[in-house]
Amino acid sequence: MPQPSMKEKQAIQDAFKEMSSHYEEVVDGELRLFWGWSYRSFLQELVRHTRIQPDQKILDIATGTSVIPRELLEQNIPGIQITGLDITESMLRHGQHKIRALDKQNAIRLVCGDAMVLPLAGNSFDVVVSGLASHHMNIPLMLSEMKRVLKPGGLLSIIDVGTSPIWETRIFQGLARVIAFGYFLIKENPTRAWAEAAAVRNLRTPLGWKNDLAQAGFNQISVKKLKSKYTWVPEPLHIQSSY
Repeated sequence: MPQPSMKEKQAIQDAFKEMSSHYEEVVDGELRLFWGWSYRSFLQELVRHTRIQPDQKILDIATGTSVIPRELLEQNIPGIQITGLDITESMLRHGQHKIRALDKQNAIRLVCGDAMVLPLAGNSFDVVVSGLASHHMNIPLMLSEMKRVLKPGGLLSIIDVGTSPIWETRIFQGLARVIAFGYFLIKENPTRAWAEAAAVRNLRTPLGWKNDLAQAGFNQISVKKLKSKYTWVPEPLHIQSSY
C-alpha cells in the first residue's frame, strides 16, 4: 500500500485542527453514538488491556490533546515517562495546556511528528499505545515504525475500529465511504468528511491485523473484539503484540 499523499496528510491535519478546541467532546459523542461507550470508558478499556510496569517509557501515537497520557498518569504507576506524538500542532497546544494543570507534568512530553516517519530513536520505548487513530494511517508503515522504536520484548497496544470481510469488498467499501462522507459532512464539515471517507480503506479485519503484524515482525499477536452496545456498526478491536 502506498504512503498517504501530502494532500491526504494535509486533509487529516486540517480536519483535526478544526476539531482541536472541542476534540474530546466530539469523540465522546461519537463513541456514545457508535459503540455506546463514553470517552472515559474507552480510555479505561485501553489502560486495562495494556500492561504498564513501573519506570517504563511509553509512546502514545496520535495523542491528540494528550488524553491517553493523562489517563496513564492517573494510574499512579511509579516512574513512567510518556511521549505523546501527533501530526497536528493545534491538538498538541491544547494538550499541553491540559498537562500544565497536572502535578506530574514533567512525566509527559509532546512531539509533533508523523507516525509513519517517527522522529524518535530506535529501541526507545517499552510500550507503544494508540487509540482511534490507525485508520487514518498506512498501517504497514505505522507498524514498521512502531516496531523500530520499541525495545526488544516491548509491547504494542491499540484500540481502533475494525471491519468484516464483506466490508472489504469494493462494493461495500465504496458504500461505506459514501456513508462516512455523508455523516461527517452533516455532523462536522467537508474536511472531516473527506478525511473519514478516505480512512475507510485502512480498516482491518482481525485477520488483516494479524497478517500485518506478522509481516512487520511482531509475535505473540492478539486481536480481540471488544463489547459494543450496537451491532449495526463495525466493532472495536483491541490489538496487542510484542516482538
